[in-house]
Formats: sequence, structure tokens, C-alpha cells
Amino acid sequence: MTAVPAAQVSAVLAWAARLTAAGPEAGTAETAAYLTAKAAVLERIAAEREAGGWSPQDAEAARDAAARAREAADTAALAAAAGITRLEDR
Repeated sequence: MTAVPAAQVSAVLAWAARLTAAGPEAGTAETAAYLTAKAAVLERIAAEREAGGWSPQDAEAARDAAARAREAADTAALAAAAGITRLEDR
């Protein structure tokens, strides 16, 4: 298992900053895409921790964060598919 590249983590953080700046105007499709990317990074970090001998508590915390991100991504994707353009509209 190779480490998650810093550039990938930085890209997700920059994306989060852009969505935050957009505020309620951020669309659900963009939010879903961001959350999917975030979940993927967190899932890779969780896998690294499990493979790298981190404590079970640290690995579990990483898995939980990834699962929450994936759930949020799925919710945003469903909203986008339903034609909801902003999460505040649901």
C-alpha cells in the first residue's frame, strides 16, 4: 500500500475551500463529486493505517470518517439525481 499523495489530499482540501466560499450556491452535483473524492481519500488513508500497523483505534477512526464521507456523498448524489440543485432546497 502506497501513501496517499500529498497533492491528492491538497486538491481535496482546495476543493473544500472553494465549496465553502460558494456557500449555499454550491450545487449538489459538485458537492457530491467533492464528497466522493473526499471519501476516496479517506478510504485510502484508512487502508494505509490498517496495513501500516496503526493502533486499532486509529484505523477504526479512519474507517468511520471514510464511511461518514461516503454516506454524505451518496446523499448528495441522490439529491442531484432527483433534480435538487442546492442541498438547502431539499
